[in-house]
Amino acid sequence: MKKQKRRRILLAAVMWVLSLLVILPMVLVILNSLKTPAEADIMSMELPSSLRWENFKVVLTEGRVFSSFLNSAIITVCGVLLSAGLGTMAAFALARNRSRLNKIVHKYFMAGLVLPVQLISLIEVLKGLHLYNKYAGLILVYVAIFLPMTVMLSYGAFQSLPKEMDEAAVVDGCTPMRLFIQVILPLTKPVITTIAVTLFMFIWNDFQFPLYLITDSNKWTLVMGVYGFMGKFSSQWNLVCAHILVSSVPVIVVYLSGQKYIVDGMVAGAVKG
Repeated sequence: MKKQKRRRILLAAVMWVLSLLVILPMVLVILNSLKTPAEADIMSMELPSSLRWENFKVVLTEGRVFSSFLNSAIITVCGVLLSAGLGTMAAFALARNRSRLNKIVHKYFMAGLVLPVQLISLIEVLKGLHLYNKYAGLILVYVAIFLPMTVMLSYGAFQSLPKEMDEAAVVDGCTPMRLFIQVILPLTKPVITTIAVTLFMFIWNDFQFPLYLITDSNKWTLVMGVYGFMGKFSSQWNLVCAHILVSSVPVIVVYLSGQKYIVDGMVAGAVKG
């Protein structure tokens, strides 16, 4: 009993340390977003002398937040819908038809999890397809990158569902697409939600690919907008922190909305491989 108690105490201590590693930077950004430029320049954890809510007004008026938000929304929503939609349909077909060819295709998808992305080659391919510096090019890159992860997470969940359920639905007159949408997807809601939230967080927060694949500042995402804003207001960290907070709000809202499904989805996706 004493050993178990010590283990629980040690585990709790470790979890508190890990939590602080996440919470403290966020608290630092929140505090400094409400300070004067002189106070924020120190980047300390001290409370602001007065709450300067006008920092957010400056960000919204001069940071091109609304146009950048629209760009991020278009790219993220399209990337999530295509990656999740195509990936789950592919995983369902592979899980239900375990032929030799499908096993090879499944391994091909899994190889995509470890193969690195060569940016120089990617840029040249997009230029050749006339998709460089376009929403469509960036969205297709995200789809290609996240399809393997979507297949991996949903494959095990689909495989754990009994095939007799499919047969009963077909006997009742379900087409394959209707079976997938009305029967399979509701039963794997935690996995689908986990995939959608994970993809949303990755795509919305991504900085690397928009930096290299989008050169027009009018098409910059919200994260790229923070980058451009830092160049303009590099000496005013209070405004930079305020912009970071504004760009983080959608991710926080989406994550909190799907939080209760994420753990269940991860477990369900790892039931079988």
